[in-house]
Amino acid sequence: MSETGREKTVVVTPWVTERELEAFASAWGINPARPPDWVVLQQDRTRAGCGATKNAGVVEATRRGAEVVVVLDGDCYPNTRPGGVTTLEELAAAHVAALEPQPVRMFQTVTRPPSRGTPYSELDVVTPVAASMGFWTEVGDYCAARQLAHGGAAPEAMSCDVGAVVHGRYFPLCGMNLAFRPGDWQPWCRFIDVARFDDIWMGWLWQREAYRRGCCFNLGGPIVRHSRQSNVWRNLADEALYLERSETLWRDIATHPSGDYEILSRLLPTWSQTNQDDEL
Repeated sequence: MSETGREKTVVVTPWVTERELEAFASAWGINPARPPDWVVLQQDRTRAGCGATKNAGVVEATRRGAEVVVVLDGDCYPNTRPGGVTTLEELAAAHVAALEPQPVRMFQTVTRPPSRGTPYSELDVVTPVAASMGFWTEVGDYCAARQLAHGGAAPEAMSCDVGAVVHGRYFPLCGMNLAFRPGDWQPWCRFIDVARFDDIWMGWLWQREAYRRGCCFNLGGPIVRHSRQSNVWRNLADEALYLERSETLWRDIATHPSGDYEILSRLLPTWSQTNQDDEL
């Protein structure tokens, strides 16, 4: 098992086809038939979906004693550009480093020059990190509508337009290249079993709890190369089911009087159907 410092770290990768698995293993230099014990190659045997497959991988990683879990999609490859990583060991180490507490600017200056009562230097609070999210090069992560509007191509290169650390604000968390300590964040770090919204809705629920605990999210994790865009028409069909509700869901989660996970999860448009299925 990969040991980064004193924390046991396991990389979880979901996959569906043998071709996808072989390409991933070849890119990262591992044997798909006998991967290292700190790598969980989680197959979606029954086409249960990305969220369910990742959750199963996290459970297996935890069973193996993982203190930190890195979730990496099967179409994410090594990246030789500055800030990128070329081995899974480097990926794990970079994510663990990004999970260290980060300074967050918490004091707001309101005049220029600063008015009376403004601290001269103590403007930041060192804040625990709930999750490390790494970005990617090449193929962006777009919703189907935006992809179609630009003819399948991004209007410009996708880049992070905020600082590395996010605190107190809601944002679209991406589960392609993500690390966290599952022992600290269950059930908040559980992917929602809904295509195209599995990581987004998980992220909004998780952000509510993380901010309550005084934690932040570090978007300065390691950069990988994203090699593939999923089928835009399939994505459009999946997204259309919940796109209108998702538009305001983050706000309802952020402002709900209860911070209880089960109560907040009932705001998800799929909760009623899931609850009915569980009772059958």
